[in-house]
Amino acid sequence: MKIISNSLLLFLTILINSGSLYSQNPIIRGYADPAMKVHDGKMYMAIGKDDAIGNKGFKMTYWTIISSTDLRDWKVEAHIDPKDTYLGEASTRCWAADLAFKNDKVYFYFSNAGEETGMLVADKPDGPYVDIYNKAFLPKEMSKNYEYDPTTFTDDDGRHYLIYGRNGFILNKMLYYQLIELNDDMVSLKGEPISLKTDTEFGFGEKGRARDHQYFHKYGDTYYLSCAGIYRTSKNIEGPYVNERSTGQPKGHASFANYNGQSYHAWEFTCAPYDNRAYRQVMMTYLHYKDNGDMISDPNFIETGKYYETGVGSYSALWKSIEAEWFFKKSEGIQKKEGQDGFVLKNIQNNDYVNFPSIIKMDANTTINFEVASKVDNATIEIRLDSPTGELLGTCNIPNTGSWYSYKTVSTPLKNKKKTHNLYFVFKGDKGELVHLNAFYFSK
Repeated sequence: MKIISNSLLLFLTILINSGSLYSQNPIIRGYADPAMKVHDGKMYMAIGKDDAIGNKGFKMTYWTIISSTDLRDWKVEAHIDPKDTYLGEASTRCWAADLAFKNDKVYFYFSNAGEETGMLVADKPDGPYVDIYNKAFLPKEMSKNYEYDPTTFTDDDGRHYLIYGRNGFILNKMLYYQLIELNDDMVSLKGEPISLKTDTEFGFGEKGRARDHQYFHKYGDTYYLSCAGIYRTSKNIEGPYVNERSTGQPKGHASFANYNGQSYHAWEFTCAPYDNRAYRQVMMTYLHYKDNGDMISDPNFIETGKYYETGVGSYSALWKSIEAEWFFKKSEGIQKKEGQDGFVLKNIQNNDYVNFPSIIKMDANTTINFEVASKVDNATIEIRLDSPTGELLGTCNIPNTGSWYSYKTVSTPLKNKKKTHNLYFVFKGDKGELVHLNAFYFSK
């Protein structure tokens, strides 16, 4: 049995303070393979360290677990050094990893350079992490495939799984991503791995090429099997997975998660400005689900987007428009749905709220403008500071626009200071649906 120490946490904290961990995109440079998991009110992310800017080929020297409650400021929870695992001293084989939370413990599953899968256990996210077997958890001899990129998944019925591997035709053999069930103890296997079949001959790969970068999650009653930002879906966890689509951000190892009612897409790709595919950076954007289940990575927060550098969970009063679907937090019943042009917030009822924190560059006593549709009379939006019951800055009356598809702009002055604000919009009215919110903006 080997125990992971936290001896390099101080070093990583210095890196954060020196600007290596960001409150915008990219979140962090020199890291890759982000795997997001939400637990106990926090977003956690497992990432792997690329060795050096001048890497020739992928040399990954340790793993780091970071966390955040606002997705702007990230904290190092743990540093995991391969010398304290069965990999041994100075390993550069610290490939993609993922987390699971169960039994008041944290389980960390990692790839040994795509050949086999290791597993560590800790009592809390900051460790220490224990290599309880001091050998591979999934040895290559038992696998039907290369053991790339283990993903943890817990279904609605409480059953736990690992998904891993490559997909495509290579070396005269067809490879499929693999799914294997875990026992409730999370450290032993239940049955044998099965192949996740797709609806095309070579799956996510092609003849002569097999792809890794898989991730697995569920939204509603649909399972999503993805390869970077390309994905297929099934109503059955064992597949087949069909109808290949793209989120619109298809590059790099990716993961998808829901936090505070909002969905996110994290991914990695070549670290600008070094132009070396073996030295990467981690980024994040909002993720939207169309009514038919298709996933859309918000184009405004990817590398080519106008708000990419701002990142998620932050906003500017100078923006021409702040879309409602960019919220950070919302009441449970509010739904993000397709509108006539993009996405809107629907099913907003009395006392529901949406939260937009960290709105910078707000002028004192500014005017806020809402783009709304409503079929009821006497609805209002209260603009409050820091919480749904915080200081009231202003109240905006919402007219009956005659249709849920007829949007009008309504305005109200605010009594606010010139500073960065954490705003809550609290909706008031009679019983039933009150308003659809498309966007808002500020004016003088």
